[in-house]
Parts: sequence; structure tokens; C-alpha cells
Amino acid sequence: MENISTKNEFKKEDVSNDFIYGLKSLIYSIIGLIIFFIPIKSNGQVQTIIYHLSYKLQIDARPLLELCIVLYTTIGCLKSIFSYKDKKNSIKKMFLYIRLLSILILINIFYGKNTIIFLDDNVLLLINEVILNIATVLPISAIFMPFILEYGLLDIVESYSQKTMKKIFKLSGKSIVNILVYLFVDTFSGLFMTNKLYKSGKLREIEACMIMLNFSIISFPMSIYVSNELDINRFDFTIVSIFIAIVMNIILCRIYPLNKKKKSYYIKTGYKETIHKDNKFQKGLDKHLSNKNTKSIFVHILNNAEESIKIVMELIPNIVIILYIGNAIINADIIIEILKYIVNPLSQILKIPNTNEFNEFCVNLFYNNVVAIDILNKNIEYTTRFLIGIVSLLTCTSLTSNIAYISNTEIKISKMEFIISYLERLFIIMIFYSILHYFYIGYIT
Repeated sequence: MENISTKNEFKKEDVSNDFIYGLKSLIYSIIGLIIFFIPIKSNGQVQTIIYHLSYKLQIDARPLLELCIVLYTTIGCLKSIFSYKDKKNSIKKMFLYIRLLSILILINIFYGKNTIIFLDDNVLLLINEVILNIATVLPISAIFMPFILEYGLLDIVESYSQKTMKKIFKLSGKSIVNILVYLFVDTFSGLFMTNKLYKSGKLREIEACMIMLNFSIISFPMSIYVSNELDINRFDFTIVSIFIAIVMNIILCRIYPLNKKKKSYYIKTGYKETIHKDNKFQKGLDKHLSNKNTKSIFVHILNNAEESIKIVMELIPNIVIILYIGNAIINADIIIEILKYIVNPLSQILKIPNTNEFNEFCVNLFYNNVVAIDILNKNIEYTTRFLIGIVSLLTCTSLTSNIAYISNTEIKISKMEFIISYLERLFIIMIFYSILHYFYIGYIT
């Protein structure tokens, strides 16, 4: 009798502990949803809490932030040089030394007169803005990311969306949360989350590659920027972009290079994907409780903060050098003319107006979307500007975002696969946009 009584007490205690943990998980998940995805108005701006915190830090602590960026960059460059052991790869070693130039560029931007050879004012401003955002938005989002990663939100979302996401995009249902981080925060925060899910054994390699290549769509604020800069109708732009994005990603997840990626996990864990037909919320929560992590929220926060700072130390020098060297390349007319011939045949077949301007934009876009839009001739036909806006928003790949970040992850995507994926998205967008015009507007004559 005493044994039965003792067992009953243990069961009651377990139920009580699960209830308390479940309640805590729901509260933490709601906090995460509010921080990442709910825009609020402050100081005349409607943004998420992460962007409000980042903006305040950039304004109120600018001198300290600039000093930290220079120190992080210096430490990152020196650490890479001293820890590099592959003596046979002379090209990689040379690039590590070239990265030291990023320190001088940042010092010149922050403390000098912004006069650097081969860099125009637009690129200097871009470096300044991109680096400040990386140094603030990425660490802040990483600090708060445990609220949406570790306390059941992923399992509950997967419970509702697993079947649909698998059938349409060949992705786990939990991927929706990751995609929303790309949309509401920025590319680097989304990439950080993708890598975290992959390293923890919650995403397969093929899923991580799909998210990184196909769903790292530029954020909503960028879509507003694109529509304003190109003076195109925002409502029409949004509807057409969403339609093309869905069709494009349905195709891309089924063709090379993504269809050749491994379906295995980075590490083996007890975690399994599930499809629930009823009581989805409760079953999703129960699944989380059966796999709950015993680490406290503060441990998760500290681990993410440390990891994000290491990434910032590696990422900033790479992006500064890519922007610096890339600016010299896109200003070389001969190189641009050679690269434009890759896009030109399809542009001619589809009879896209302002073909030369469109082809040049596509080449510049692979370097950076903001720079590509800034140097674009805005006096071209509306239909071409509309197409350029969609291409800018949905191509998802550039030297200064995904490709710069990939070296800091365990996700295996080669540079050639990036280029192939970029061209595939570009051609699919061009074809489907032209088809829409052919049937509804008479674009192709």
C-alpha cells in the first residue's frame, strides 16, 4: 500500500511539474512572439521590439558601439590568421590577410573623413548601415531567440502545419517560424536561427539548404523600400510577389541543386517529426514536454549571445571586404558586359523592355540589392521597374548576405550552388512575370 501511495504521489508531482513547465513555456513563447513579430509604434516608427532596441542602441550608444565593432573586427581578423592551419591553401590564407584592410576601412568610416579609394558615398553609407545593423540586430535577436526556439512554439506550429509544409515545400512545419524571422527581422537573424535548428538536429540538411536559399526572403521593410524607390503600386507588387514566390519555391525545392542534398540530420537525437490529426495544440505541447530542455532561459541567452558575437567577429570583416572589392568590380564596365550575356538571351526571348538596364541590374543585384537599386536608372518603363522590384525582393541570394554568412555555419552549400540557385530563381521570376503580363496585360507582343 505504501508503494502504491508513493507512486501516486510521484505521478501527482510529475503532473504538477509538467503543468508549471507547460505554463512557463506558453508564457515564454508569447513573449517571443511579441518581441519578434508584433510591430509597435515608438518615436514615430512602427517596428518590432528588436528593431526599436537596435535603433535606440545605435543612437544612444553610438561611440561605444563603433569602438566595439572595431575591436571585434580586429580580434576576428587576428584570430583567423593565428588559428589557420591549412598551409597548402594559399588563396584562403591571402584572403585572411586581406581582411585586415577591413579594420582600416571601418576606422576611416567611424573616425576619419570617409575618403577611401574606389568607394563612392553610396557604398560607404551602405557599409556603415549594414555593419551597424549586424552588430546590433543580430546579437539582440539571438539573445531573445530562446523564447521562440526552446519552449514549445516550434512543436505547436509543427503540429498544425507539418502536413501542408511537407506536401507543398518539402519542409518541416516548424520552418514557418524560421521563415517569419527572415520576414520580420532580417536575413542574418534568420540564417542564425536556421543554423541553430540544423545544429540541434531539428532540421535535415536538405531543409536547412532550402530555407537558406529559397525562403530567406528580404524583410517586409525592404519590400516597402523597394516599392517606394521604384515608384510601383505596393498592393499589386505584394500580390504578384507572393504568387510568384509560392510557385517559384514549389519548383526550386524539387530541382537541382536542392534535390541532391542529404536528408540526414547533423546530429542524431530523440527528436522526431510528427503529424497530428486532432487535439493539435495539446499534442504539440505534450511533444515539447517529452523533449524539454532542462537548461534555464538565462543559460540559453548567454550561449546565444556568445555565439552571435563570434559570428559578428567573423562576418563583419568578410562583408566589408566583399563590399569594397565588389564595388570596384561593378564599376568595371568590361566585367559587367561579360556577365550580362548570361541573362541577356532570356531577356531577349521574353521581350523585356529596357533589356540593357534590366540585365545590368541583375548582375549588380548579385552583389547587393540596395546598391543595385541605387545605381539603377529609374526612368525606365513601369513594367520593367515592376519586374526589377520582384527580382530584387525574391532572389534571396547576394554576396553580402547569404554567401558571406555561409562560412560561419555547418550547412553545406558551395559557391557554385549559390550561383546556380540565383540564376534559377531569376529565370523563374522572369518567365512567370512575363506569362502574367502575356495573359492579363498583353506585355509580350
